[in-house]
Amino acid sequence: MQEKLALIGFEWAGSLIRAWAFGANGEILSAVELREGPPATDPQWPGRLRFDFSEWLGDVSGIPIIGCGDVAERLIPANGPVISTPATLAQLPPNLGQHDGIHLVPWISQHAPPDLTCGAETVLVGLGDANGSICIAGPHTRHCVVEHGRLIEFSTEITAELRDLLLSHGTLSLQSDIAQTFDAKVFRDWIERALDTDDSPPVFSVEAAIRQGLLSPTNKSAALAGLMIGADVAAHYDPGDEVLLVADGPLLEAYGFALDALGADVEETSAVEALQDGLFELADLAGLLGED
Repeated sequence: MQEKLALIGFEWAGSLIRAWAFGANGEILSAVELREGPPATDPQWPGRLRFDFSEWLGDVSGIPIIGCGDVAERLIPANGPVISTPATLAQLPPNLGQHDGIHLVPWISQHAPPDLTCGAETVLVGLGDANGSICIAGPHTRHCVVEHGRLIEFSTEITAELRDLLLSHGTLSLQSDIAQTFDAKVFRDWIERALDTDDSPPVFSVEAAIRQGLLSPTNKSAALAGLMIGADVAAHYDPGDEVLLVADGPLLEAYGFALDALGADVEETSAVEALQDGLFELADLAGLLGED
């Protein structure tokens, strides 16, 4: 594989690093997930990263490395990011940053209201010519509007993260002696309740329903997820909207159901594949892969 290796691309989000070894034509030769402390806490993170990659792939000296996500926070100068909405995605390759030889994809900023792409810009590049409303669902979900290669506006919702926080602390926190089971009917029912914007229940309704005997305590997690995802979708889309949903696994199914229930026209694609394509495309456009 060493002879075929042309590029290493990675995303660093929190303590999770997802990395891919690319061949010259963008094919995935190998993939790995690693755990490291957030890069902001250690100025020696490039050395740690290269060590991890050498443990994975062998000698990686001379192989270009490109990354996105939290690690690109280091590119933000004192007066803020250099690329702001409305932004042409073609601005990204010539503005790649570099830290100790590792190339980093800069974030795109928005001022009204304040927001940052934090890696979503790379996914958007990987979507190619996608236009219109784009929902990139993840721990942080981004609702984007793209027109002919320009990111016009976007909104970051930390729906999944908030759900986890609510279930681990405070009034809605889970009891250790009550095992959670996923009930699709409960999940969908609470999505549909949240989509009724004229009578959408507050988050506490989940706890109230349990105390009133209307909801099994074992279904609290499913109900809360449905309520929050439904509210997220209802806040950003209307019936009849055409939406490209970019997600994987349970979030693809959850947001897909919510958008269908709303009455949106939904097209689905993989977020991981878009991220991989975006990293390779940006590296190619920036000249990291050499001459064709």
